[in-house]
Amino acid sequence: MEETKQLVSIVICTYNGEKYIRQQLNSLLAQTYSPIEIILVDDVSTDQTLPIVKTFAAQYPTLNIYTNTTNLGYNKNFEKAIQLAQGNLIAISDQDDIWETDKIEKMVHAFPAEALFLYSLSGSFTDDDFARRKEAPKVLYTPINDLYALVFNSPVHGHACMFKKELLPYCMPFPATIFYDWWLSMHAASNSTIACLPETLTWHRNHSNNASRTVMQIDNKAERNHQLRQQLILFIETFFKSSYQNRPEKESILYFVELLKKNAEPAFSPAMFFYILKYRKRIFHYKRKPLAFISHLKHALRMARSGIL
Repeated sequence: MEETKQLVSIVICTYNGEKYIRQQLNSLLAQTYSPIEIILVDDVSTDQTLPIVKTFAAQYPTLNIYTNTTNLGYNKNFEKAIQLAQGNLIAISDQDDIWETDKIEKMVHAFPAEALFLYSLSGSFTDDDFARRKEAPKVLYTPINDLYALVFNSPVHGHACMFKKELLPYCMPFPATIFYDWWLSMHAASNSTIACLPETLTWHRNHSNNASRTVMQIDNKAERNHQLRQQLILFIETFFKSSYQNRPEKESILYFVELLKKNAEPAFSPAMFFYILKYRKRIFHYKRKPLAFISHLKHALRMARSGIL
């Protein structure tokens, strides 16, 4: 008798995505794994996104479209879409990426029974230049249950992850101002191990309207770093206020927050420098090469001024 396969829910949120949504839907609908459902929630698009996706839905019954009456914003729209999912396994999709057609099949096969969350890798390309796409960076990708690995340089991206529905009670509701993928992964690492499939299965499109590029588009470096520090302070403090009073990393990570609050470029912070050196193997978990200490030292010096990697 053939083994019954789990239903996988792919959730995708759209907002004025007419330029690229066809390519992404084609890659989702071409997935080699079955059964899947695609939950698409449109956040009051004002372009042709909704007519385009309705054309797809008329041909493909696995595509289910929901429309908001008011604009919820990026995070809250994903929260709504995820809660509409019927599958025990949920995969996140951006509206403008391209997936390998065997992405879901490989992730389901690789998902450990004991884990709540699995991340794969994402390469990148710019605008329509898919031919010159780049693989994920060549660093060490491993399972994660240490919050340092997520606070300082997370390898987890929402558009390349899959998680079990049983993770949701730990992390609902999503804070409106915190990236949903960081929030999900922090809760997953606090309650289980985040598994890793070190293979590029998602191609992330970089373009001027990416939702996550707002701070990084600030031209003034000092102001950009200031905004990144404030963002990180908000993220960490909000997370630890939500729960996890007994996490072993809590005290030292909140001490890092206090150092961030005191940090103001271009002043050099000796306390920050020694903090980074003390926890360097956990902060730079992705670096495993000869003379790694030299690299750690260089980053510690930089972070002693900027507060961020």
